[in-house]
Amino acid sequence: MKGRWVFFLLVPLVSWAQDGERFLQSFSSTLAANRTVPPQFFFRERRERLRLDTLSASAQNYRFRAFNYVWRGDYEQAVVWLEKTTALYPKEHGIVGELYLAQLRDYPRALAHFDAYDALTPNFDDIIGYNPVSYMRGLAYRSQGNHEKAIEQFSKAIDPLAEKHGDEWVNYKHFVSRAVSYIATNQAEKALVDLEKATKNFPRSALVYYHRGRALLQLNRIAEARNAFQDASFFFKALRAERTGDYQEDDFNPVYESEIDEAVRRLKP
Repeated sequence: MKGRWVFFLLVPLVSWAQDGERFLQSFSSTLAANRTVPPQFFFRERRERLRLDTLSASAQNYRFRAFNYVWRGDYEQAVVWLEKTTALYPKEHGIVGELYLAQLRDYPRALAHFDAYDALTPNFDDIIGYNPVSYMRGLAYRSQGNHEKAIEQFSKAIDPLAEKHGDEWVNYKHFVSRAVSYIATNQAEKALVDLEKATKNFPRSALVYYHRGRALLQLNRIAEARNAFQDASFFFKALRAERTGDYQEDDFNPVYESEIDEAVRRLKP
């Protein structure tokens, strides 16, 4: 009798062990699949072709095809499809310009598409995502080293909004971008004005305090610069603890912990 009870107790355990083994095998297969780089960005080749026939062709489908080539590293074909997209769908000039700016680092093409996008409504500072096209143009000019033109475009994006609604309505990152160009042209005082406004809009920004330190250093205000860099270090670590991965406050104004630590180290009394 006891043997029978032992048998009934063991059967579920054996079954559980087999299920556990199958689970581990399945989990290992999933991990292996996740480590494999997907050959397509969203769609497989056959599905892409079907989406681009005369019945299903659309701005989104053309754009996704271009994104797929960027994902695969085939930049020559990506450019072909980006240009096809805007030729057929002019309203795509904005997002295509942003892709040239942020991903392909092709600043002349980015500017050409931003200009074409803005020309669609000449009396309005068109929006790309969450940013005015003038701001995006400023980033492109800045990336080319033309800080004077960058400041002009940043101001076109910032000043009308600030005058109409107040500085608190301006994205703090826009103030930071103009401040970076002010620092590059030795206009540290103007940079500090922008960075003060940025701080009010986001008091916990490591990005703002880092560039505040750079501006103060340019003015030889060493003690204040040291404090600003230390604040940047504190907020960078605090924000990093709240997020995962290589967190950046602003992909267009990246700041790295090593840069901040080096600035603090150099200014140690």
